Amino acid sequence: MKIAIDNDDFSIRVYSNVAYLKVVGMQNEEAANFFSDAIDQMLEEYSYKDLASICDLSDLIISSPAIARIINNAIRKLTYQLKFKYNAVIVNPKFGQIVKAYLFAFYLRDTNLSTHVFSRDDKAIEWIESKGFCVEEIKQFLKNYQD
Repeated sequence: MKIAIDNDDFSIRVYSNVAYLKVVGMQNEEAANFFSDAIDQMLEEYSYKDLASICDLSDLIISSPAIARIINNAIRKLTYQLKFKYNAVIVNPKFGQIVKAYLFAFYLRDTNLSTHVFSRDDKAIEWIESKGFCVEEIKQFLKNYQD
């Protein structure tokens, strides 16, 4: 199974039971609603019970709490409808970036989602792989994406 959803703000890929999300820039309400609709589309097409994700927030600029709420509510749908337990967040090793990742995790603290923060995508991928998820297609996508 492969799901691919892109616009100027998001790149979403789902290979088997691992999702990859790249967020770019500051999100507005239109972008947040696009993301929420993309999650709904993904849930319609998704055929697995469990899910892990790799979220690259290194190019994200924090937006308003109202926008963050829309995005976090979309992610909550995943935690409620699937066994979404592992989330690897990639940020630049700068204070503001690290705070951003922990804010993301804070908003989802009442779910079963375990979020770990990494400064390198290879370490994030290794962690997801160590939880028993197949990441080969994600690795290939990132190799092609970065070339």
